[in-house]
Amino acid sequence: MMTQMLRLCDPRCPFQPDGYWPGSGPAPYGTREVGLWTFIGVVCTLFALFGAAYLMRIGYEDWRLLPPVPWQLWLSTALLAAGDVAWPLAARAASRRHLRLAHRIGLLGWTLSAAFVASQLWAWDAMAAQRVVISAGPAAGFFYMLTGLHIVHVAGGMLAAAWVLARRRPDDGLWLRESLALCARYWHALLLLWCAVFGLLFGLTPELVRDVCAAVGITIR
Repeated sequence: MMTQMLRLCDPRCPFQPDGYWPGSGPAPYGTREVGLWTFIGVVCTLFALFGAAYLMRIGYEDWRLLPPVPWQLWLSTALLAAGDVAWPLAARAASRRHLRLAHRIGLLGWTLSAAFVASQLWAWDAMAAQRVVISAGPAAGFFYMLTGLHIVHVAGGMLAAAWVLARRRPDDGLWLRESLALCARYWHALLLLWCAVFGLLFGLTPELVRDVCAAVGITIR
């Protein structure tokens, strides 16, 4: 009995993934993958809660629609989609041991992500020029909150990706391939979230929400 308890207290206990223990070195791929999926789940839940709040608020009579989509947002969508394509290509190049090419494609994906953030800020400026500021109404407030929250998560991914690209070493082919694959998965999630935010902000109307709620028997103001 005592022996079993000592084994459970051993930091190298078999129930740790691949024998890994925090602080013992770089985490294995399985551990990092689980961590990434957990983080993505938390982020998606956060956006879902804000989306639910948006749907509840849009039904009020004081809601005012946003102006037509500025072209900068279409540009940012294209840039994010291009970055989403670049990361899997970088991971594939690394899996074929083309590490220099993988690094270059990874830098391209990072640059496209930076351009996405810049175009988002440009879109904010274009909206402000149309007098759509945070205090202009609930629709404007949700616009800046949701797009700003998405920018924060893109910037966080860029910091992690920059660390991956800066840490590249000649003997780290497997680590680079796995890390780029994780970057690709995160950017897939970012693109899906952005499409959901885009559709929520510019695709839904109060009339549509009222009709749907009436069809399912929900009374709104």
